[in-house]
Amino acid sequence: MLFYLILFSSTFFSIFHLLSSYKFRDRKALYPVRQKGMSILVPCYNEAPILKYTVEGLLNVEYDDLEVIFINDGSRDNTFNVLHELLDLQHWDTDIEGPLPNKVRGLYKSGKYPFINVIDKYNSGKADSLNIGVLYAKKELIVTMDGDCVLEKNALINMNIAFDDEDVIASGGVIHIMQMFKLDSKPGIVIMMQGLDYIKGFYIYKASLAYNDALSIISGAFGVFRRNIIIKIGGFKEGLGEDIDITLRLQEYAKKHNKKVVYTRNAVCYTECPESLRELIRQRVRWQKGFISAVLNNSSFLFKNVLNNNLSFMIIADALLSNSFATIVFIINVVLVLMKMIYGFPLKQFIYYLTTIIFNIFYSVIAIKGAKKDTPSLKAGPLYLMIIFDMAFFQFLRILFFLEGVVTYYFNNEYWYKVMRTNNCYKV
Repeated sequence: MLFYLILFSSTFFSIFHLLSSYKFRDRKALYPVRQKGMSILVPCYNEAPILKYTVEGLLNVEYDDLEVIFINDGSRDNTFNVLHELLDLQHWDTDIEGPLPNKVRGLYKSGKYPFINVIDKYNSGKADSLNIGVLYAKKELIVTMDGDCVLEKNALINMNIAFDDEDVIASGGVIHIMQMFKLDSKPGIVIMMQGLDYIKGFYIYKASLAYNDALSIISGAFGVFRRNIIIKIGGFKEGLGEDIDITLRLQEYAKKHNKKVVYTRNAVCYTECPESLRELIRQRVRWQKGFISAVLNNSSFLFKNVLNNNLSFMIIADALLSNSFATIVFIINVVLVLMKMIYGFPLKQFIYYLTTIIFNIFYSVIAIKGAKKDTPSLKAGPLYLMIIFDMAFFQFLRILFFLEGVVTYYFNNEYWYKVMRTNNCYKV
């Protein structure tokens, strides 16, 4: 009985998310919206190979009231030298009184681009880098980006529309795989797997969560926050999943003060993804460990409100319980299928698996069509071919990510693995 209950819950939530994603709509501007000031914070640790494209992308962004702050977090490569060469760095005289924080080595401004500044600091982690960036930021809205990210030129204009609602305190955007859009060469299978996974996540799962006021993560690669609220809740906290943690704490603040954490699907950012299977596994295991850490750190809020808050219910019932048990059931099913191939395959089980396969194909096709509609430059053809590969192989990888993440969390829940940067030549 428990076996079929778990199967039902897993299928139910998948159908629920698909239907809810259809109802999600981006906010539209019915009148000219005043541009709110935005401070883009870009924490960098060993990002030298890709910073050229990050800077080029920022120069292409269409937004007037903007400042950019790169925070060099004690990089061991030549990140700071690359920033110096790209930006022609000079001493930055800020209007903040008092001595520099003890982790900051120097403050610089660009001689080429007056709106770009650089903070050089000793290594103390991404969260601390963001908090120092918030301290020196002068604008109303804080935009967080990773050092390997390139924004679509209209991304901030579309984000700004969401914040025309004064009750909105944070918003996430869509993340696409850079290698699929900014390279002339054909992406490999590992990249295409991630591309389809991102598309399903952002165009169905996140859209559904946002529609149901249950968004659990604003990606560290691209998120926008009200600066005063970030300060009120104590800033970013160090850990394996600082982006999940800050989102959950913002959701707790939103619940208490009748505010909103939203999602802007037409605000797009491109990020570099792992190109090898080994790098991919390491990245996703860290994500799983970050999820566990964030849930444990915010367990009081989540478990106390599981029956009266959509976010808490989705985290506990769907992301934590349903997905966890579904993983176990999936493994059991694989064993049973192998056994029944020898002793005969019951018709009911055959029908169930056939229905699941058809639904997964339908789910992926809907996601690809949604991404193609919002991002016309997407080459959708190869993604359709990737659907079968996703079900036959990447499904097992997700189980590996989950199991290894859960097990290794209890042995090492502090190590923050960073994906190695490529030397690709992107067209920004």
